[in-house]
Amino acid sequence: MTVIRPLAEADLHAVATMIGDLNEHEGSDRGTAPDAAALCLAFLTDPTGYLLVAETLRGLDGYVTLHVTYETEFAARGCYLGDLYVRPEARRAGIGRALLAAAARLARAEGGTFLWWTARPENSAGHAFYRALGAEGEPLRAFALTFDAFDRLATETAP
Repeated sequence: MTVIRPLAEADLHAVATMIGDLNEHEGSDRGTAPDAAALCLAFLTDPTGYLLVAETLRGLDGYVTLHVTYETEFAARGCYLGDLYVRPEARRAGIGRALLAAAARLARAEGGTFLWWTARPENSAGHAFYRALGAEGEPLRAFALTFDAFDRLATETAP
């Protein structure tokens, strides 16, 4: 049986490990994964969004992060998913679907009518999973302004 629930303080180290595993799998080289203290600040002490975990008899097997947003295309509130991760040994057991269903319920409770996320182009298994849920792919390219480029832009003033 899988229980989907909000992050608790006792989960911080396990979730930090899963985030590190996800970043390594995706070849992320933008920085380090958050440690337990950073996760505590971001999701428990001064929340910037939500982090839900999937707990099974084995322990924590997955997580999803999301935050409330507004999308002008839909003229509605909804949630943007940052991460969806299920440990490789726990995949194909319904955990990813359960995490996304819980995310949809949370979005609806926040007055939302949609979930939105991005996926890496090479993640064909993920794409198939998302389409099986009824998600539609969109032809777009994601951009990220980070670190030095972010700092430079943040210090600019209007002309």
